[in-house]
Amino acid sequence: MSFKFIKATLTLSGMIIGAGMFGIPFSFARAGFWLGTLELIVLSGLMLIFHLFYAEIVLRTSGIHRMPGYMREHLGKKSYRLSWLSSVFGISGSLLAYIILGAIFLNNLLPANQFLWAVFLVLAGAVITYFPLKKESFINSILAVFLVGFILYLVITLLPDIKTFNLSGFYPDSIFVPYGILLFSLAGGIVIPEVVILSDKNRKTTHRAVVAGSLLPAVLYFLFALAVVGISGVAVSSDAIRGLAVFAGDRVVFWGNIIGLLAVFTSLVATSKNFQEMLRLDFIFSKRKAWVLVSTLPLILYTFGFRNFIGTIGAVGVLAVGVDSALVLAAHYKLRKKEGERLGFWSYVWRAAIYLMVILGIVYEVLNF
Repeated sequence: MSFKFIKATLTLSGMIIGAGMFGIPFSFARAGFWLGTLELIVLSGLMLIFHLFYAEIVLRTSGIHRMPGYMREHLGKKSYRLSWLSSVFGISGSLLAYIILGAIFLNNLLPANQFLWAVFLVLAGAVITYFPLKKESFINSILAVFLVGFILYLVITLLPDIKTFNLSGFYPDSIFVPYGILLFSLAGGIVIPEVVILSDKNRKTTHRAVVAGSLLPAVLYFLFALAVVGISGVAVSSDAIRGLAVFAGDRVVFWGNIIGLLAVFTSLVATSKNFQEMLRLDFIFSKRKAWVLVSTLPLILYTFGFRNFIGTIGAVGVLAVGVDSALVLAAHYKLRKKEGERLGFWSYVWRAAIYLMVILGIVYEVLNF
């Protein structure tokens, strides 16, 4: 097991594990724990395919881009524009979600004005991303290790008190509640180009890192949801941590808020920096203009009242991650056809099934907006 593989794996896992994790127990409680688990298994497999296909596109394309740039290379201007809209919506929504949840965690630790905590997070992120960052992937990797440790500690602490009847609900009419949240929580496409670079563009190392980096968060999400839903049942809070106070005590809640805040803030910094790079590489923004736009946009949205954490990550998951996944499938298919590879019948069937899932999710989200 090489150091490059470990670093690439932790970079992907560190990017994936973040704010979305804290919305999963709430969504599982609404749909029923085992129905949510089934969705987690299915969507983990689909996101793994998405990450592998995107990695293959990066490996087979000259130059370094972000998602819209790769779509322009392989699908043309119309798909480039769609990817551009999806990326801007998805990353802006992600930054907004980080601010919403970060302000909640800060307010849990030091009760004050939640809006002021949101402003503080934005300013802190803006100051850090103004300067060149060379160790953000390393910091995310270290934090991923802490998150794994916290989740395992939480599961071990709560396991003896889990009540099986809290896991017995089954509500098919709420099947789409975990859908967008899980897509948001499992998506790590934004760092796939970096994973390829960390793997020295070695196909075998890249694929192994993508598989390990994509599946590790899924296992941790299951354990985290098992512990929180098993203890809290339908009383689980939207941020997962605050509602544990009655069942697990203040010590667990305190460390949960600390770890959650660190996860959210590092994701905020890494995503902000990636967004700025995307604006510079693919949209020819100056460094200063990209920094100003990325630093102010999420706070503007927050100021105008977009403060529903569950609703935000659900919409981003269904609309942005769903569209990105469909575009990557199309680009990968075109790339393989162009290089003369033959695709079997079942390849078309499962691709059509994925497109159908994406479309149904988008229709559901739009109707419930």
